Amino acid sequence: MRLSKPILVFLAAAILLTSFGCASSTPTSTPTPTPTATVSATPSPSPTPTTPPPPTSIRLGVFIPGRLGDSPPYDALADGAQRAALRDKRLTVEIFEAGFDQSKWLEQLTSFAASGKFDVIYTSNEALGPLVVKVTQTVPNVKFLVNDSYVTGNKNIFTAFLNKYQQGYLYGYMMALVSTSTLPGANPDKKIGLIYGQHYTMMDDLIIPGIEAGAKAVDPAFELKTAMLGNWFDAVKAESLANSLIDEGVDCLGAIAGSGNAGVVSAAVKRNAYMIWFDTIGFDKAPGTVIGSVNSSNEDLVTLELKNLLDGTVTWGGPLIVGAEQGYISVPLLAPGYVNFVPADAQKKFAEVYEKVVSGALALPVPQAILDKLDNAAKGN
Repeated sequence: MRLSKPILVFLAAAILLTSFGCASSTPTSTPTPTPTATVSATPSPSPTPTTPPPPTSIRLGVFIPGRLGDSPPYDALADGAQRAALRDKRLTVEIFEAGFDQSKWLEQLTSFAASGKFDVIYTSNEALGPLVVKVTQTVPNVKFLVNDSYVTGNKNIFTAFLNKYQQGYLYGYMMALVSTSTLPGANPDKKIGLIYGQHYTMMDDLIIPGIEAGAKAVDPAFELKTAMLGNWFDAVKAESLANSLIDEGVDCLGAIAGSGNAGVVSAAVKRNAYMIWFDTIGFDKAPGTVIGSVNSSNEDLVTLELKNLLDGTVTWGGPLIVGAEQGYISVPLLAPGYVNFVPADAQKKFAEVYEKVVSGALALPVPQAILDKLDNAAKGN
């Protein structure tokens, strides 16, 4: 049967009303809430600290407490900084030579730091530790890298030095082996000698005791004769002092006297004595007279520190001590100036001890009491 359009409309309306009524009689369910971010009662862990980005530029002032050409550490510092600036354009370098008048160093350093020209000042000398501490109190926006010094806990200062006791030990051991050898001019007196510039803690408490300990490791009867020059440049006086030591029976000399070293060389050549060089390879100073050396790799230390500075990884306030174990103190055992003059049995004995020092089997640490002395002196304690 075919339904008319009005009837179809009526039926459709009835169906809609029935559906509505059924839906109204059934309890409605609670709508599901839209998910939202929740806040935990337990705090989220803090983000892991990240290393600060490397600096985009560094203005470096190099403060030389003396003159270039007189000291291997100063020359290494200046040369290393200039080479680093050539390799990395972020670094600019200005060098200032303060001269030998120590009474002016504090004023000079303060003016240098307060000039506003530098972000970091790089220097070297035990005496600079206390001066830098004072300058940071008046110029707090400049940081300092100081070699041959030891200062702890200052966020504007990083200090580093080579183990001078260890270096002195190897120096004295080599000198004593030369003195007891069959070399012409060596005598049975068991006396070695050292001409040095001035008194300072690393000299008095590390280098000289190290030399004595090294010599006595060869023979307990050895005596170290010393003479202080009183400056770092008087070669004439240094020659006179060296002659006096030779007169006392010294047959092998050491010299840590800056430009005064030339006078010691002159005396040794004229008197047929021998020399061991300190800090650098010095065979060319007088071949056959200078027959050994115990080197400190100041250049490598400078390279390390400037790399860390440019990488933004300097541990400000934390001092660094390095030695033969890390390659910063070395001996050129294959150098012709050594091999061709030092007797083979002495070379063999030295190599055995040197290997023990490098491997750590023979430990020669810097005494903590000396570190505390350096730190306290820098802080005025």
